Amino acid sequence: MDVLLLLVRDERILLTLRAGDIYGSGWWALPSGRIEPNEDVVSAAVRELDEELGLTVAARDVTFAGVTHALPPDSEARLGFGFAVRRWQGEPTIREPDVCAGLCWRSPTDLPDRTLPYTREIVRLHLTGEAFSRPGWPDR
Repeated sequence: MDVLLLLVRDERILLTLRAGDIYGSGWWALPSGRIEPNEDVVSAAVRELDEELGLTVAARDVTFAGVTHALPPDSEARLGFGFAVRRWQGEPTIREPDVCAGLCWRSPTDLPDRTLPYTREIVRLHLTGEAFSRPGWPDR
């Protein structure tokens, strides 16, 4: 299970350029990470923003944006919890240069071509107000 985080400032969201020996290297994505054992999703969101970007976020400022149970064609199924964050302390800084090569602010309606589908789906849920999706799974 993952958390995917939409940092929202001036109607734009922050994207990270994945790098190194990880899935999606060379593609843009939301700040994200795995939920640790015995950790709730909001605590995971707060922790990931500190670890990846050096941001301090209060749990009350983490707002649910949607859940996707995605089945990509090139990897195993993923369950992602999306959260929007509009208030934080600090300025986003790359704190894990071995897995992040860049940051950029973009309109959620104008994402770079090389944006991971998992990210695109959480952004779509956020924009449409839908709570849940299951892209890639066959309809039965």
